[in-house]
Amino acid sequence: MTTSLDTAPLVSPAAIARAARTVISNAMAGDFPIDPVIGPELSKSFSIINSVVKRHGLLLQKSLADALAASGRFEVMTEVALPITEAANDLLTSQNSDRDLAKIKLKADSNTVRMVTVDLIVVDTESGRAGVYDVKRGNGATESGRRRPIELGLRASRLVLASFLSKHGMEGINSVTSAIIDYYGGSGFSKELKLTRDELDEHFGVPVVETIDAMTAELNRALLDEVQALMMPALANLPRATSKRSDRVDFAVVQDTPALDDKARENAIGRVLNARPSGFGPWRTV
Repeated sequence: MTTSLDTAPLVSPAAIARAARTVISNAMAGDFPIDPVIGPELSKSFSIINSVVKRHGLLLQKSLADALAASGRFEVMTEVALPITEAANDLLTSQNSDRDLAKIKLKADSNTVRMVTVDLIVVDTESGRAGVYDVKRGNGATESGRRRPIELGLRASRLVLASFLSKHGMEGINSVTSAIIDYYGGSGFSKELKLTRDELDEHFGVPVVETIDAMTAELNRALLDEVQALMMPALANLPRATSKRSDRVDFAVVQDTPALDDKARENAIGRVLNARPSGFGPWRTV
């Protein structure tokens, strides 16, 4: 079962190619704020590229969910709101170990402190195992202020997951886990709670990395197809510099003077770079 995924599963080459083209089309159709430093053409190019990079994170989550569902082993739920109960919150703040927390099962319908939305819930009903996951692209660090609440939410979700799934008709869950899927490994989350790309196939027991990497490669190809069309007009329209800055003159004289050999030139540049700061002198009124 897969929920909250409206498009075709990203497991076939055709579906992956369609999704990649859709991402590029949607990115190019967006509004592009003009940065006064780089001008309209480059602003558009950079905005499109940044948009595609951000959308890659969403495709990564979807292709992982679709690959797990397509394996035939798992029930997969996406973007699920889980209740964090008062009891779960109390146990979590009491500094219990992850091993101890994994053995505790709490009712999901008791007094709720807050709700957390998790990216994936993956259930193997045959073995009675289930996991809760937050998916990060991991090609850059998540802000430190956002990491701790996510980690706390994932740990707390272990306590109520079995009860929550039972209310949704999935009985017999006797082992639960939770993790950050930090695909490229650079998100900055705790090592104890995260899984990187190289660990996913072993963790789930079915191949998923190949599907995700195929999606990434197709998105890369689709973007590169547009890069030349995006960048060439922008580069062609760059204004030419009409004058050189005066503060470069001293260096230009040193570098272009044929009478100076390499050693003399190096010494002259060194004197400029290492000179003490010079003041403006006294202010003289006219």
